[in-house]
Amino acid sequence: MADETTDLLERLASLPANRREAALRLLGRDTEAGTLRPRVDPSAPVRLSSGQEQVWLTDLMTGEPGSLVDHVAFRLHGPLDLAALHTAFEDLVARHEPLRSRLIRQGEIPMLVSGSAPVDVSVTDLTGQGIAAATAAATSDLAVPFDLEQGSLARLRLYRLAPDDHVLVLASHHMVTDGVSQGVLLVDLETLYQARREGRPAALAPLRVQYGDFAQWQRGFLAGERLTALTRYWTDRLAQTSGRLLLPLDNPRSARRGGAYLDFTAPTGLADRVATAARQHATTPFVVLLTAFRLLLWRLTAQRDTLVGTPVSARPLAETENMVGYFLNMVVLRGTADADASLRDLIATEHASAMSAYAHQDLPFEQLVTQLRPPREMGSTPLVQTVFSVEGQPGMSGSYLGASCEEIVLTGGRAQYDLMVKVVRDVELTARWDFDDAIIDATRITEWAHQFWALVDAVTSDPDRRVRDIPGLGDVPPDPSQDDRSTVEVLAWAGTADRVEPQGYLQETIAAAWQSLLGVSPGAHDALFDLGGHSLTVAQLSFRLSDTFRAHVGVAELFEYQTVAAQAEYVERLLLERAAQLSPDEREQLLDGQP
Repeated sequence: MADETTDLLERLASLPANRREAALRLLGRDTEAGTLRPRVDPSAPVRLSSGQEQVWLTDLMTGEPGSLVDHVAFRLHGPLDLAALHTAFEDLVARHEPLRSRLIRQGEIPMLVSGSAPVDVSVTDLTGQGIAAATAAATSDLAVPFDLEQGSLARLRLYRLAPDDHVLVLASHHMVTDGVSQGVLLVDLETLYQARREGRPAALAPLRVQYGDFAQWQRGFLAGERLTALTRYWTDRLAQTSGRLLLPLDNPRSARRGGAYLDFTAPTGLADRVATAARQHATTPFVVLLTAFRLLLWRLTAQRDTLVGTPVSARPLAETENMVGYFLNMVVLRGTADADASLRDLIATEHASAMSAYAHQDLPFEQLVTQLRPPREMGSTPLVQTVFSVEGQPGMSGSYLGASCEEIVLTGGRAQYDLMVKVVRDVELTARWDFDDAIIDATRITEWAHQFWALVDAVTSDPDRRVRDIPGLGDVPPDPSQDDRSTVEVLAWAGTADRVEPQGYLQETIAAAWQSLLGVSPGAHDALFDLGGHSLTVAQLSFRLSDTFRAHVGVAELFEYQTVAAQAEYVERLLLERAAQLSPDEREQLLDGQP
């Protein structure tokens, strides 16, 4: 340990001043986090954490609440004790509060309340059928949304192909789990299963605190001077950026997303070269790969200044390390492609940018969007449309529940972003490209994936090479983000130069709801986001208008129609559709003005 500490201090001392400062900030970011304590009344509703709130809003925007389903799936070869597995899953749900939670509303604020929820376990007998039948059934089951208001928010599915051949799927709503949580659940489920099989207590320590305690703590932690400092950093860091990545699309955007993925394995030996390059530049493989990805984005869009999101597991306290819940936060990494820079300089710049961003990662992404108010586009996410990440290990394999195990991948689901690239580091590198196939074709993704590996090869070959000397990067056209093309498909939210007062019952009612939420009086053609609205405002407006007009006023539609006038036209269509379902007598009463 002493040798490792000495080595770390020597490496820190050798860093340039800006990189050393960023490293020290990152090392010291948790020292004031405080202690997590149990809530006085665990059964009382607790407000969603910032991360949960973002997932919930994204879920609402799909048009099908409950559809953001997280899962792990395995094929198990060996005997299983189905009764013990069922009971172990009941124990698992009882142990982890988020799995037995449900969503409620207190006014227009979403809250989670835990309690006893029905345990959702089912076994489907597919004896004599092949793995294709099991994966098809599992994919179909994953497409079924969770009922967020009824709970529970986790389910276990087992597909029996033979007495010693099963497919196991553990699914949960994305609002209550993340990747680390999935690992905790799998370990706990196996421990509980073995204990049930052997008729003994499980060797699991009681949980002193739960995710609801963290959600409550987080809202107090992110306040005052800390929140002000974080907001100031990100406001300065992302100043004068458009927040729009102009990826070439094959189809126009719509309000509803698609979802697909493709896997691509890197050429042999590239993984070792990435690791070597990371050591040579005193950085991480993530930074080396991100440098190549940034160059790819420049090649595809001609935009020199780009934003890339990367999910970070924000578990700031020791008590949260093995806690089940949603701890991911999207951190925005800003970078610039400089044709005259060397690859060495580009990697160093990406490293410093990433270290600085990680040191300020505690600001929730939704609060950042609220502060910056970037332009919004129908069917697109604000600020970040492309996500890049690197994982250090492949999926689970070996043994699970006393049976031989291999992880399987199930298709389906909706893309949360235009493009998400996740590189898995093993003996070789594999990149998973998740994309919105409603706007980008698979053939284009294949081209991009091959170009990416070629750029990784270039980045790891000669660090002193200039960027413009890399094949394909010497003739990138001028940055188009400031010309007229950058406004294509952007919704016109700026309104008109002259204020127009809301007129008529629908516009006046909707304007009153805006004023209540925003504290300002809107004109008929003012845009919600220009007046300080944000994603949560839209969700609250959806609740309020749905209650007022006794019709489901969707969140996705409110994002599409951003002015009072446009929302009034949308609500009018909803009411006319409802009127069409009335009986002749009810229509006559309506036209006569009777209740």
